[in-house]
Amino acid sequence: MSFGCNVDIVPAQAYNKIMLILQDIRLISESYTREPWGGKELLSSFSRLYYVLGGEAYYEENGRKVRLQKEHLYLTPVKKSFGLSDVPTDQLWHTYAHVTTVPAITRFTEIPVEPHTPLADVVALWRKHIHSKDKAFLHGIVQLLLSCIEPYLEKAQPSLAEQTRLLLDGMTEPPQMGELSRRLGYTAPHVTRSFQVAYHTTPVRYCNARRMERAAERLLQRARVGQVADELGFGSAYAFSKAFKKHFGLSPREYVTTAKEEKTGQR
Repeated sequence: MSFGCNVDIVPAQAYNKIMLILQDIRLISESYTREPWGGKELLSSFSRLYYVLGGEAYYEENGRKVRLQKEHLYLTPVKKSFGLSDVPTDQLWHTYAHVTTVPAITRFTEIPVEPHTPLADVVALWRKHIHSKDKAFLHGIVQLLLSCIEPYLEKAQPSLAEQTRLLLDGMTEPPQMGELSRRLGYTAPHVTRSFQVAYHTTPVRYCNARRMERAAERLLQRARVGQVADELGFGSAYAFSKAFKKHFGLSPREYVTTAKEEKTGQR
């Protein structure tokens, strides 16, 4: 449901089920918004989970606005700039929680809460106990709510492992796990574990293998050894040649010669 705008909202029928795990709740309550509320360029490591009860408020992304509708749930994206605003004379009345999840929410998500459905029952439970002092109990309710939301979440939304791989694919030098984990918003051990489960190797080994594949391509394109070493961030041609031989079992020159011989033999 896009309400006549081009903001990236995907309707329920366009989603495939994924697992959504609640890591943390940073803030949870039910209230009217207060001044000042929202902002024009919000960028955070958590997602805002809203259930709208009334009032007039808007989500804005890339210059396009979406009005938040009554009896709808909303999830805002992580690490993506967006804006939130309401009308002072008709403040937003909403149940809300600031949450971190795995995978992280990367798209603005709108979910209608139909009456007499399991999702509506869990929303009612959430609202009933919103001011509970039992943090573990509230955590369980919000996790249950996210489980009900899972069928509406897009399969194409990248998991943490996929997000890691996409970053690694853009690197030409070995990753610094501290910097990589900072960019992803998770600890280095968690990033490594999730990547190993998905790809059966570590981020560092994956990146090294990708570098060697790129090196082989450049050598077959007749690039000089020193040039390839510079492109891929090696300190010297010697260091590159040593790493290349360790990976392929052949020196750069032997690799190119063997590839040429195999190509000639095929002809």
